[in-house]
Amino acid sequence: MSVFKAILKSVKTSAINIAVYFSIFVLFGNISARATTSTTENIFIEVKQDVAVIDNDNSNLSRGIVEYINATQNIVDPGTDDLKTINDNVRFFIYDYAIIIPEGFSESVKDGNYDNALEYIAPGENTSEYLLTEKLSTYLKDVVVYLNSGYTEDEAIELTHKQMMELNETKATVLDTSEKNHRSFYTGMFTFNGYSLLMILCISVSSCLLFMKDKDVNSRISVSGMHFRVRNAGVIGAITLIGFVLTTFVIAVIALMSGTAPTEKLGFYSLNAYALMVVGLGLAYLISSLAADENLINMLSNMFVLSMSFLSGTFVDAQFLSPSILKLAHFLPLYWYNTAIKYINDTPATELVFTKFGTYLSVELLFAFVFFAAGMVITKKKEQYAF
Repeated sequence: MSVFKAILKSVKTSAINIAVYFSIFVLFGNISARATTSTTENIFIEVKQDVAVIDNDNSNLSRGIVEYINATQNIVDPGTDDLKTINDNVRFFIYDYAIIIPEGFSESVKDGNYDNALEYIAPGENTSEYLLTEKLSTYLKDVVVYLNSGYTEDEAIELTHKQMMELNETKATVLDTSEKNHRSFYTGMFTFNGYSLLMILCISVSSCLLFMKDKDVNSRISVSGMHFRVRNAGVIGAITLIGFVLTTFVIAVIALMSGTAPTEKLGFYSLNAYALMVVGLGLAYLISSLAADENLINMLSNMFVLSMSFLSGTFVDAQFLSPSILKLAHFLPLYWYNTAIKYINDTPATELVFTKFGTYLSVELLFAFVFFAAGMVITKKKEQYAF
């Protein structure tokens, strides 16, 4: 019990490092997750724009155009007739769009020359600007069709306005219901957690194990008459408790940061995180067997975890990695952790198969076993040759 308590007390020496990496997780993990989150909600919804209109024709048709724009967009005062100033105002987003109706506009449209009858000034070619341009072009085409069908100018304008307003009631919405084409907030946070949790565990647990290897501490334990099994049971129990508390705390923080009720997939994400916890404990044990001081622990932890994070799709999505890198990543535990996350994200909750998911967890646990075994071999060799 004394060994158990000693290790729990020794974790205080890593409190600053834990706080630093946890802050990185909360700040950058949240930014990354929200920046890459997309759901099956509306991807595009048409919006009203601030449109500056200059009517130099002042005809029935030009006034009809202005009336239609006013009914569907937000007309603003351009504040000037100077084209250069108007262009600058659009470029600097003082208003979104500018339309100039030149003199002779009405006669040009009646003659069938409506393609370039209006002058547009826009900052780019986004979807809303393109739709407005197309709607105005359609408006003019319809007016010409009505005029060619024998309607008077006033009738053509009235019928076109009515038709275009009915068309405007149709909402353009793009909806993608396939889960594999979207990335949830939980996926983003748990993916970044692959880096932050491993760093927290490696630094904190390695420091605790290093504390137990101190000569004075070892000597005190040796003369105490404590049985070897009791001593190791205390060590294993303490580091497992540290890992469990830290991992549970991280999962709780992710659930709170989501701002919504816990998803039914949270249990799968959590199991994957606990599997990564075991990997982190194994890696921490390996690092503690190699390191002689805390500076070396920090260096080795960053070397191992950062390398895995870049190669396994934590910082750069796997779809952007080359096939050769992905083949190499198969030999890293973080790859299987991220693969499990992708499986959870892409599969509806009702279709998640635990056997497939369990395979990913088993591979992660296998890596943890390898890390523990390697650490034990190195520790035994060090003791054997006393270095």
